[in-house]
Amino acid sequence: MKTFGKDYAQYYDAFYHDKNYAAECDFLEKIFNKYSPQKIKGVIDLGCGTGGHAIELAKRGYKVVGVDISSGMINAAKNKSLNIDNIDIQFHVSKVEEVALSEKFDAAICMFNAINYVTSDEGLEKTLSGIHKHLRKNGLFIFDFRNGITSLRSYSPVRTKWVNHEDRRILRISKTELDAMEHLYHTTYTCLTIKDSRVIQEFKDEHTLRYMFPREVKHFLKKKMFKINCMCPFLKLDEAATENDWNITVISTAIN
Repeated sequence: MKTFGKDYAQYYDAFYHDKNYAAECDFLEKIFNKYSPQKIKGVIDLGCGTGGHAIELAKRGYKVVGVDISSGMINAAKNKSLNIDNIDIQFHVSKVEEVALSEKFDAAICMFNAINYVTSDEGLEKTLSGIHKHLRKNGLFIFDFRNGITSLRSYSPVRTKWVNHEDRRILRISKTELDAMEHLYHTTYTCLTIKDSRVIQEFKDEHTLRYMFPREVKHFLKKKMFKINCMCPFLKLDEAATENDWNITVISTAIN
């Protein structure tokens, strides 16, 4: 069973049709303006998915490179970007642990809990080392992560979601199991595509994510030569993160 396989990638934007990428990029630009000593021009988007953030940033004049492990997601991102004139954007298929580009960037972003898909300590350290190598002096690394405190206190074992896509409806059923000893979520998405009251497709997508605790995030960042500027609730730059926040944004600077 795949993670972000071609079938799931086909309907990904439908599943998250209510995600406001413009508002999230407004949030990123506030961070750029507040915490970068230099003008941000080049951005690498790690775990870029179907290009929601990457394309929006490119439309605002940034030179953007998007990276994702899923060829299906990257193909969707490329197809979406073809219809937009005068943007500077490239997409690559790669694990975030193995990114090896010949250029450096003013900022790296890793949004929508994408960092949580790196589940091992070794993989996380390799990822952070690689990001550091791709950043210019005083480059920013911005990401959000699933908070382990709230994850242990409360989560939904089973959830359902209906979405529309062209001439069909899709039912997504998510079943989640928590492995508290390993700090992991295991989620299986079972998806049914319905057209004219008939099920015409069924597929599954398997996701394993690592939830993280603020103190361990600080440990790994400091170990890999990042200075932490701020931890805030997602989209709330002027507030300090608390134990009750499900999604915490981290703003850090590469120390050279």
